[in-house]
Amino acid sequence: FGTLFDYFTAVRGKFEPPVLKGSFFTYADRDEDYWSGYFTSRVFDKALDRKLEQVLYAASAMGASAEEMREPRRSLSLFQHHDGVTGTAKDHVVEDYARYMRNAINAVQEWMSNRVQMSTENASLRSCWKSNAPRSLGHFDCDVTQPTYVFNPLPVDQKCGDAIIPPHSTIQATLPCEEAGSENGADSVIKFDTTTGMMTHPLKEEWMVWKVQRGGAYLFFPGKMTEYLKETGEQVTIEEGGFVVSTPKWKRTIIEKKILDESGETTATVFDFIFKTKLETDNEEWFVRFTAPIANDGIFHTDLNGANFDTHHFRADLPIQSQVFPMPTLASIEDSSQRFTVLSEHAQGTASLQNGSIDVWLDRRLRRDDERGLGQGVRDNVLTRTRLRLLLETENYDGDPSTEFEITHLCKRMWDELNHPLEVFGTDKGEGKVPTNKGGEMSPDAVVEAAKALYQLDAEGGDNVVPFVYMVYKRVDDFKHAIDSLRNSDFPKESVPLIISHDGHVSEMVEYVETLKSEFNIIQIFHPHACYDHPKSFPGDAAELNEGYAGDTYGNPRSSWATCAKHHWTWMMKHVFDELEFDSTKLMVDEMFFMEEDYVVSPTIYETVTQGLYLANKNPNYFGVVLDITDGGVHRERKGNDWQEIAFRTGPMAIGRKTWQKIVNAKDEFCNRDEYNWDWSVVWLANKGLIPYKVLAPFIPQVQHIGLDGMHVNNEKATTDAGRLDKARLQKAAANWHIPQPFHGSGIVHVGEARKPKPEKPNGGF
Repeated sequence: FGTLFDYFTAVRGKFEPPVLKGSFFTYADRDEDYWSGYFTSRVFDKALDRKLEQVLYAASAMGASAEEMREPRRSLSLFQHHDGVTGTAKDHVVEDYARYMRNAINAVQEWMSNRVQMSTENASLRSCWKSNAPRSLGHFDCDVTQPTYVFNPLPVDQKCGDAIIPPHSTIQATLPCEEAGSENGADSVIKFDTTTGMMTHPLKEEWMVWKVQRGGAYLFFPGKMTEYLKETGEQVTIEEGGFVVSTPKWKRTIIEKKILDESGETTATVFDFIFKTKLETDNEEWFVRFTAPIANDGIFHTDLNGANFDTHHFRADLPIQSQVFPMPTLASIEDSSQRFTVLSEHAQGTASLQNGSIDVWLDRRLRRDDERGLGQGVRDNVLTRTRLRLLLETENYDGDPSTEFEITHLCKRMWDELNHPLEVFGTDKGEGKVPTNKGGEMSPDAVVEAAKALYQLDAEGGDNVVPFVYMVYKRVDDFKHAIDSLRNSDFPKESVPLIISHDGHVSEMVEYVETLKSEFNIIQIFHPHACYDHPKSFPGDAAELNEGYAGDTYGNPRSSWATCAKHHWTWMMKHVFDELEFDSTKLMVDEMFFMEEDYVVSPTIYETVTQGLYLANKNPNYFGVVLDITDGGVHRERKGNDWQEIAFRTGPMAIGRKTWQKIVNAKDEFCNRDEYNWDWSVVWLANKGLIPYKVLAPFIPQVQHIGLDGMHVNNEKATTDAGRLDKARLQKAAANWHIPQPFHGSGIVHVGEARKPKPEKPNGGF
């Protein structure tokens, strides 16, 4: 600060004002209300922000121009709002921020994928990072049996396994680049507690919980501090000798790194701690405490922005919440013997409340508002990953507490690698050539085994699963038959989610589903605009629906009997693909199987669905899989265990997120089509060339429609001989239903018979 006199004095001659360095953290607006909670609130979104920064940096290193990255950078900038990156926005705003960032990440990755495809002349390469929803944890999703390439965005070498990746280079590599345990050549110095799996040497690791009564998105008020395992009593699974430890809600993996200096000597100990946490209990704050044999005398360093640093001195006369500081990337303590530094790939809160210790917050969940403007608690926690890199250094740092803190060259290198890791590109799981009856890249037997391995049919649960989704209304008796058939099938009922989407709170249906929860892994969702619950409001028979409306294609007014089912289907698809979170730390969901309440299934339904998806995913020209080649009995069955390429018309189907996104991209055509049937609306999109029209179907139908009161069966508008014949066949098939026969696919696909649907007059009603 200065006056005009100071300014002109500086211009004309010597001017040496005193310098004050530091920050205003941690801020309190009254009494002991310190704003140290928001350092960690919505930590998942803080990590998503850093992921977007990461891919933007990589794209720039590949040669992306400012113009090409303008929109993704705008999405990143949007989140820098003081209620965005802080985690202090309302739930729906948080979702919106996440949607912008995820879309931006996907856009940048697509740009990079195109660049890698050109440089490698491999058109099948895609980014291997994928998330299932805006606030869903990203995961690796490439086929490691296919060629994989890595790009190093840094101006220095990075490692993938034993391979050295030169600066700004893309080369083929063997995955994984790293695994739990000690890197090749690293002499492990780690010791673990044999009961808990926690590290005991050279650092002490503790999983801790603050049980709090006050606080919210902004404020942290400490309550009772306890050890997580003692508090919860959860069973601990210890793997890899302690390098992997997990409970139902908390998992930790350690990678011990071998770090050499220019002379080939080891000068530091470096570990990566990778946490996956799912906090579901209100008024808890989770953190990990690391303790080293360091006498730091209450002196604690953090970074302000990844480049400047702040030094703090513990004060026993101030409350604990005032001793918690923001940690954008770094926290460090030291004495004359060694320095202990924790680096993080995203921002959170940190503290040093005991000599030799560093606490790093992992997540927080608060029931109440803290009266700072948000008007709600913070309870939208999702599965979150936190990667910390721990450095123990004994050389090349200045341990004098009177000097300004600076990081070492090794620390800067570790920071760069943590925040700008290798970008990995490979082939989507299931992509490649489809084996046909004319020969192919894989034998039919190999296809069958590959499909089983991908979806892990021989294991209980597994990473890749295909949830079954039932769209139900009030035909409870039919649904009981459907569940009986599913119960007697190969569907992994304890591990794979069974999603029930209710079109209203029909008491008998809701009560029946409740009885299934002890047997199946049920996820129950309810259409919020169901006509059953809201008969006189949109999309039900609201009076305003026909105000100024001239009528549908046939002059009919809008009516809920026609509109409600399509609205339910549309909401259901959007909810399960874009919004639904799956709880397990291992569950990966990219495809789902959809059917209505009045379909029974074959004993081999899960095997058939997963093999069909494996085959369909190999060809981008496929919409997905249907399970009834006869379209409800209208067409003839075939003999054998082969697959047929046909055009999509109707019936239970299995599709993936890519197909759903294509429907979303064509939403205007879908929603404006005067067609009350969701399936014929989809057929219309295929006719317009907006989505693929081809699907795969097993020779032997794997589902059977049993309902006699559906719209198609009771449709009295069949005016042609062909229409009347189709109607009669549907009625006969439904009246004489049976459990479909097993199907063990051969892996052979018969192609060439699918014909693009011709444009037809819509059925109206919408």
